[in-house]
Amino acid sequence: MIRIFLGNQLLVLFLLPLVIGGYIMLNSGMLSSETIFFEISQEVDLGLWGSFMLSNPIDVGFDWLQYIPGILVLVNALLLNFLFNINTFYDKNTYVVSLLYTVLMSFYHSFYQIDGVLIAHTFLILSLFQLFELENNLDGRKIAFNAGFLYGCAASFHPPLIFGFPMLWFMLTRIRPFVFRETFLSTIGFITPLIYGFLMVLWSKNQINWNFIETSVNYTQKQLLFLISMGLFAFSALLSLWGIRIKNTKSSIRFRKLTAIIFLFMFIGIGLGTVEILFLKQYEWFSFGMIALVLFLPFSFFHKRTQMFATILFYATFLFSIGKFFIK
Repeated sequence: MIRIFLGNQLLVLFLLPLVIGGYIMLNSGMLSSETIFFEISQEVDLGLWGSFMLSNPIDVGFDWLQYIPGILVLVNALLLNFLFNINTFYDKNTYVVSLLYTVLMSFYHSFYQIDGVLIAHTFLILSLFQLFELENNLDGRKIAFNAGFLYGCAASFHPPLIFGFPMLWFMLTRIRPFVFRETFLSTIGFITPLIYGFLMVLWSKNQINWNFIETSVNYTQKQLLFLISMGLFAFSALLSLWGIRIKNTKSSIRFRKLTAIIFLFMFIGIGLGTVEILFLKQYEWFSFGMIALVLFLPFSFFHKRTQMFATILFYATFLFSIGKFFIK
């Protein structure tokens, strides 16, 4: 399977809905009630935009609402793949990024129930699109504002991302020298959607919870399976770093600057995930690190020295992503 996604055949993307649908069917209990891995909560948390209760709990039937996160996962996967290809990270188009995102995200609750985390993924990816348009010798004020605005939209749906905003300033300076106006405009863009989000909270007469680490929805996790999945992700990260190191030895200066931005995105994901484990004993926020990981991991498939290990690791991860539904 990995080989056909590594190729340049656009039609392979039509397999993604089947992969996503397969994961959702397994978790929904359609095939067997024994395969439900993530319990679907009746409460949907959308950050500053509030939370609401599902009138018909999804866990008692294959509700149409289960299609929404699957569609959003597909959109995010395609956006990341498009970002990878248009920036010529590889000398030919490849569609493995979309597959990697789909498989890695299947380990997270957001894959199966819409919430602020998955919506935040979309806005963060769009923010990356803006950052990658920066040029060293061109005015970047508009791009800086747009990147900040999109990051602010992501933070409005998932408030803990507020703590990662200073990283956006560093991302701007990876491509261009420090320009105060651009930093200022990115801050204004970031604040704008948050203001509307807080106004929404006040309009709905809810008390603002300034403890952004808290979440209104708690997910239970199987600790052993969590540790195994984190181990697989850690090996994937190490292998991807080795692959990107090989690529950097032959790449342009701009490519190295773009990878620096992706590294900072990965740092945000690791930081948020660590905070969540320490304070909430959950790991959902590690999913933000997957955005960066799937942009790095393909390079481990492009080099002979790492290709075999990357292929073995992918199939081990893919089989475990399916096997977890049958492990009790």
